[in-house]
Amino acid sequence: MKYVKCGGEVFEFKLTPFKTHCRYCKQKEAEIKPSGTSLLLCKECFLLFCEKKVKMAIEKHKMFGEKEKVGVMVSGGKDSAALLAILKKLYPQQEILAIHLNLGIKYYSDFAQVAVEKLCQKLKVPLIVYNLKEKEGFSIDDFVFTHFKNKICSVCGTIKRYYFSRIARENKIDVICTAHHLDDVLSTMTSVFFQGDFLGLSRLGPVIYPLFQGQPKKVKPLYYLQERDVFYYSAISGLPIEKCACPHSEITPVKEWKKWIEEKDKESPSFKFKLFSIFRKKLIPLIKKELKKVPKEDFLPCKICQEPTPSKSNICAKCRRVKLLERVKERKIEYEPDEFLNFLSSSPQNEIVIFDVREKEDFESGSLPGAIWINPELLNEKEKIFIKTFKPYKKKKLFFLCYTGRTSYYFVLRLRKFGFLAFNLSKPKELLSKIKWKLKKALV
Repeated sequence: MKYVKCGGEVFEFKLTPFKTHCRYCKQKEAEIKPSGTSLLLCKECFLLFCEKKVKMAIEKHKMFGEKEKVGVMVSGGKDSAALLAILKKLYPQQEILAIHLNLGIKYYSDFAQVAVEKLCQKLKVPLIVYNLKEKEGFSIDDFVFTHFKNKICSVCGTIKRYYFSRIARENKIDVICTAHHLDDVLSTMTSVFFQGDFLGLSRLGPVIYPLFQGQPKKVKPLYYLQERDVFYYSAISGLPIEKCACPHSEITPVKEWKKWIEEKDKESPSFKFKLFSIFRKKLIPLIKKELKKVPKEDFLPCKICQEPTPSKSNICAKCRRVKLLERVKERKIEYEPDEFLNFLSSSPQNEIVIFDVREKEDFESGSLPGAIWINPELLNEKEKIFIKTFKPYKKKKLFFLCYTGRTSYYFVLRLRKFGFLAFNLSKPKELLSKIKWKLKKALV
């Protein structure tokens, strides 16, 4: 099993028999070594190891009580899938709801929603789906037309936090569980520390208490589990997950710090735990002690949506970002087959460049007239190489074609962030078929 995460990280599930018995059960062959430990476990005992870690976090930090309504934020990825499965197994009598926010990201969000629906069906957990495009009229994709085009992950985070909190309150949910694991928390702690955001650092504990009345408590049950172990839990359990990365994935400062921490941990296997312990046990308590002297923020209703906000403008962060979309006259990023053919016939050919990002043999067997082949692996190249490839076409309209529209859409989104006027061609099979028919007709 292979899993591609936002930011280009690839996780692969491989079991390696250690030719010794499991440390826990003493019977089955050991195949897994949990991260940061010397334990050698069989698959079944590894699952038990992860579940014990989660239960310890919940009980140690009193994350929720048996009478509280618990909402689990599920994205379709490995982390939230593992979290929901573990909570359902540990607390079968607990009232648990899954909440999924469909962000309207083409060729991604609908696949993620299908994975979430299959997961909840498998675990028999009630699911609430909130479709951003249907309910609010905008999607995360639309922000490529604003000055946030290079900070889509930042906008997405703001949007998700807003709706998760609102959905939880509307459904009378007491506690929100997010799937942040030890690697997430540690990399964010490091990034926030070097930004000097000590208020933000103080909020990175396992439990975040409500900032205003009616807001649910937020908890991180995977707080003591490393990412590799969370992934292995999902893979061994056969949980339905969306295995491809979000097309907006960016190499953010947090992800850069995560890479650095991984490298240091390879040099010294206890590095993560030492750094995590310093933040959690020494630094954060000191910061919280000092912050008690700082006056608490006042929350007033947002002028637009009425949700509580500490903003001095009385307009919440979500509404300020959504207002930017009102200035965008046209949010076109994809052409349907007939629409593109009409555009092609009425536009000067020297202003248009078509790129085919399928495998080379398929391109050579038949493509759109005048199309240029681009290796789809270019998506994995560094920013400098990627931009250099398309720099000669900066002032032209660029159109991209692939097998399903998914890979080509990823090219379009990435180029849009660098100021290129790029468009995706949807339903490529239908488009190629119509082109072939037109050419055949012309020859007759």
